[in-house]
Amino acid sequence: MRDAQADFEAAHQLMQQSSGGARLSDAADLMKAAADRGHAGAANNYGAMLQHGRGVALDLSEARAYYARAADAGLAAGVFNYGFMLLHGHGGERDLAGARALFERAADGDDTDALTHLGRMAMIGEGGAQDFAAARAYWRKGAQLGDGRCAFNLGVANAGGHGAPPDFVEAYAWFKAADGMGNPAARAELHKLHSVMSAPELERAQAVRIL
Repeated sequence: MRDAQADFEAAHQLMQQSSGGARLSDAADLMKAAADRGHAGAANNYGAMLQHGRGVALDLSEARAYYARAADAGLAAGVFNYGFMLLHGHGGERDLAGARALFERAADGDDTDALTHLGRMAMIGEGGAQDFAAARAYWRKGAQLGDGRCAFNLGVANAGGHGAPPDFVEAYAWFKAADGMGNPAARAELHKLHSVMSAPELERAQAVRIL
């Protein structure tokens, strides 16, 4: 009998060789076998296959359960994915506080998806206390890791005065950073700010170094 790692690797090979059909179904069987023998990565991957119906019938409840196994084993991707299921109520009841706690765990490992969600939850008080400073801190960390969503969100927070007075100079600098990170929405926000900022403000914004 092959061990869990061997099944996990064989499943990956089959997934790379096929976009569907019998090979993908065989990959799902191998991934499940590895997951059921305690392989955290396989549990996370099999959860994703169940969530999206790849090689196996779509089953959100089972997907949530396999993500929970991966999270319990400490796999960062599993921690985020389980939190995502709790946040949206996929495969069971919504648990906003549980989702936020899981995202905090994932964020400790520099997961930018978790940091993006945490910032939003802290900004609106979802799953816990509303904390503008914490929201900005999560997004700043994400932006420092190169995430254009987090940089864009900081632009929105500064332009809208969420948790602090509006600061168009700071907002412009974050939108500019987000644009440089490839965020497709940032350029439109920069054009909007151009129409309301004075020449000295734009000059200061161009000189700001935020990262």
